[in-house]
Amino acid sequence: MPVTATRTAPASAPPPPGFDGSSEAYFREVYGQFMAAKQACGESISGVTFERFSDKLRKNREELMSRTACRDVTFTVYVKEGKAALKASPVRG
Repeated sequence: MPVTATRTAPASAPPPPGFDGSSEAYFREVYGQFMAAKQACGESISGVTFERFSDKLRKNREELMSRTACRDVTFTVYVKEGKAALKASPVRG
């Protein structure tokens, strides 16, 4: 999916049945989408390691799950004002 700097565009679909938002495979997928979005926006990717990125996602996931009592959390990569961004969304049910 092409990333555009002119409007917010999600780069991921809703979670499939049996989704596990804590898995390393899921974090690697989000990391790849985020890095691609940063590059498409002309942002530097130096210093953005998978380890730091996944640690941040885990902390955000735990915080959102405790605040909202949701089943899991999904992350969506999008572009906001010409920069790559992430949105954490609770998965209910």
